[in-house]
Amino acid sequence: MDGILLGSGGWIPTSRRETCCALIREGPRVLLIDAGTGIQRLVEHPELLAGVEGVDVVLTHFHLDHVVGLSYLPALQLPERPTIWGAGQLLGGVSTRSLLERLLGDPFFSAPLAEAASVVREIKDEVDIGPFSIRTRVQKLHAVPTLALRIGDVLTYCTDTAPDPGNASFAAGSQVLLHDAWYAQETSDDGNHSAGGDAGRIAREAGAKRLVLIHINPLQESDEPLAESARHEFGDAEVGVDLASILSTRSEV
Repeated sequence: MDGILLGSGGWIPTSRRETCCALIREGPRVLLIDAGTGIQRLVEHPELLAGVEGVDVVLTHFHLDHVVGLSYLPALQLPERPTIWGAGQLLGGVSTRSLLERLLGDPFFSAPLAEAASVVREIKDEVDIGPFSIRTRVQKLHAVPTLALRIGDVLTYCTDTAPDPGNASFAAGSQVLLHDAWYAQETSDDGNHSAGGDAGRIAREAGAKRLVLIHINPLQESDEPLAESARHEFGDAEVGVDLASILSTRSEV
C-alpha cells in the first residue's frame, strides 16, 4: 500500500501547501481522503493515477477546504467517475448527496454532481471499500462534527479536531497517524483545532510508529516551532508537506 499527501494545509491554499487531501493506493485502486484543493496535484502529476482502475473519495466533513476539490474531479483522466463517500447522515442527519448538490451545480459551479461522481454513498461505522478496510469515529470537538478514519492498522487520519482523548485508543497500534496541528504550542483550548503537543501526545499514547502533522495553519512563518512542539511528546514527529510520502514504500514526487 502506498500513500502520499496531496494537500497538507488547512483553510487557505498556498504555493507550498494545498488544503487537505491524501492519496492511498493499493494496486489499481485509489482512496482519496478528503477533497481539498490538493486534488489539483493529480492534474499537476497525472502519473500518480497511471494504471488506476477505480477511485473512491471519503470525506471527513463538508467544510469548503475539504470539499472544494470535488469540482476538479471532471478534469482527471480516469476510466470511470469516482464514488464519493460522506457522512452527512451520520454527522448531521442530512444526506451527503443533498449537501454536495448544493456545492456542485448552479449557481456555484456549472457542472452538476453527476459529472464529478458516478455514485454518492453514506459512510457509517465500518465499511470495506475495495481493498481498504475503514473504521470511523465521530469527533465532536470542532465547530461541526468531523470523522476520524482508520484504514486497517496502516493509517489513522484525524483532522479538524481539538485534542480528543478518544482518538488515542482509536489510533492504537497504527503505523502512521496523520493529525491536525494548527498551533505551535503544547496544547490548544480553542475547541476546534489541536496543537502540535496535542498531536504528539495522542501519537505517543496510541503507540503509533510515525506522526505526520496535517491541516497546517497557512499563516505560520516556519514549520520548525510546530515540529518542536510535537516532538516534546513524540520524538519522530514531522510536519506534512505536499507530495511527501506518508507510507514508507513511496518516495517524494
